[in-house]
Amino acid sequence: MSGLPAAVQTEPAGKCSRIVRPWADARHDRSRRDPRSLRDTGGVSSDLPAFALPAEPAEPGALDRLPDLLDAALRVWSDPAERRRMRAFGFVPALEPGVLKREWHGSQVRVAQGRLVVRAPGWGELTFRAEGRELRHDGAPAEPSRRALALAEAVVGLIQSYERWVEAREGREERLRRGHWSGPDPRPMNALAETRRIQRMLHSAWRSGTRR
Repeated sequence: MSGLPAAVQTEPAGKCSRIVRPWADARHDRSRRDPRSLRDTGGVSSDLPAFALPAEPAEPGALDRLPDLLDAALRVWSDPAERRRMRAFGFVPALEPGVLKREWHGSQVRVAQGRLVVRAPGWGELTFRAEGRELRHDGAPAEPSRRALALAEAVVGLIQSYERWVEAREGREERLRRGHWSGPDPRPMNALAETRRIQRMLHSAWRSGTRR
């Protein structure tokens, strides 16, 4: 179908059409058979998602809520008890002292004190620094381009899967008790609910079209 990359096709589904992703086949089955794969990837493949890539600008504000989520996640992930949870979830130490890294859907997420980096071949690098609450893509202030949105989708999906894993392992009360605060707001953030809000914004941006 014209307008879609080769990796993404559509097929009729009543009055509308649905995206058919070719990676969602045998690899899903292997994940179901292997519990280790389920823990590592949440039961999905290791590829970054393929999207329809129109050329129009994305909706403004598609990335506006992301700094709050990343700031709150970094605050929680700096706690020693939380870092033990992260190791159990699949994060491993990087060569740099104090850095934990995790492969996720074709990207790599690296967490250090006050800094989070997600990068993937062909998509560049999305960096967040808690000091100054800076969100940058390839060294420049992040704009809702298709490459930046794909990296944002990856890190939001990782945080969502991690929060679900904590809840399944320790219960909802324990997940919420850990607390996620961001900036001057004294109210804790429900990180799992916030990931869903941001995902809706990202998906809306994809539907509206994105820049390179």
